[in-house]
Amino acid sequence: MNSELTSLIESGIPGLVFASSHEGRRSTTSIGNRSSLDLASPLLMTNETSFDLGSLTKIIITTSALMDLVHEKKISLEDKISKYISQWNISEKSEITIRELLQHRGGLWEWRPLYISLQDPSEVVDYIARLPLRYPVNQNRHYSDLGFITLGNVVARILGTGLESLEFAHTKFGAPDDKSDVAATSRGDRLEREMVGSHAPYPVPEKVEDFNQWRTHVLSGEVNDGNSFHLMGSVSGHAGLFSTAEDLLDFGERIERHPQFEIFTRSGADADAHLGFRSWVDTFEGCADRFYGHTGFPGTVLGISSRHKAVATLLTNRLHVEGAPRPTEELWRPILRSFHQSLHR
Repeated sequence: MNSELTSLIESGIPGLVFASSHEGRRSTTSIGNRSSLDLASPLLMTNETSFDLGSLTKIIITTSALMDLVHEKKISLEDKISKYISQWNISEKSEITIRELLQHRGGLWEWRPLYISLQDPSEVVDYIARLPLRYPVNQNRHYSDLGFITLGNVVARILGTGLESLEFAHTKFGAPDDKSDVAATSRGDRLEREMVGSHAPYPVPEKVEDFNQWRTHVLSGEVNDGNSFHLMGSVSGHAGLFSTAEDLLDFGERIERHPQFEIFTRSGADADAHLGFRSWVDTFEGCADRFYGHTGFPGTVLGISSRHKAVATLLTNRLHVEGAPRPTEELWRPILRSFHQSLHR
C-alpha cells in the first residue's frame, strides 16, 4: 500500500492522507504537503489534517439524513419533490421524486454557476424550480449538483433546522474544525472560471465577465465549490463540509450498520450508481467486492465494503497545483485495488 501512496506523490499530487478500518482495526498514513503554493516552506500533511470534502457532503449529510427520515417513516422515496417544495408543482417537474433525484435521474442540469445570476440564497430554491429541465426525466443518469441542492432543501424543511444541525465531531460546514491544519485546494476559483469561460464540460449560458467576485488567492480553509461558497454561505446539500480521515472512518462504519444501507445501495438501472451512493467493483482471488461511497471534487473519496466490514478513505489536495489536476477516479482506483488485496492477507 505504501508504494502506491508514494507513487501518487511522485506523480504530482502535493499530499494525501489514506485511512482504513477493517473489522474495527484502523490505520492512517499521511504523506507530502498540505499546502505549498506561494509559501517559502511547505506545510506537511498530518493524520489530523482537515479536508474540503466537496461532493462527499452529498452522502455524509444529505443521503444519510434521507436514510434516517425514510427509516423513521417521515418520508417515502416515492414522495414527489413538489410535496415539500411548492415551486416544483409545475408540469415538467411536478412528478419528480426523491428517488429520482437520489439516482441523478431527475433530468436537471448537472451544474450551473448560480452565484453569477443570484445574490441571495433564498432565491436558489425558486431558481432551480423554474430552470427548464435539460433531459427527459428518468431516461438516463446525469449527475446533478442541482438535484442535491434541492434534496438538501427538502431535508432542511422536514427537519425544521439548517443542515448545520447534522454536523458531528470534526465534520463542519464552511471551515475546518482546526484551521491550523487544513489541506489547501486550488488557486481561487480558477477551475470554475475556466468551466464558465470554456462552456465545458457543460454549455452554461452564464459569462465570466458577469461576476466580479472571482477568488484569486490560494484557498485554504475556504470551501472550493463556488455555489456553496459564493451563494449559500458554505452550507448546502451538495458541498461545503470539512472533515478528517478519522471522522470519515467513523461515518463509514456507522452508515454501513444503518438499517437503510442495504436498500440505498441496491443496484438499479445504473449498475454503479445507487440512492445517493456510487460504487466500485474490485476483484481479487475470486472475490468481486463492491465498495460503496462517493468522490469529492477537491480529491476526496470514501469507500465502504459490507462484505469485509471495511472502510477506506483517500484524501488528497489534487487541486493544489498550477496545471491541470489529475482526476480523482484515476487516483483512487489503484489504491482501492491495493486495499482490497490487503483485506485478503
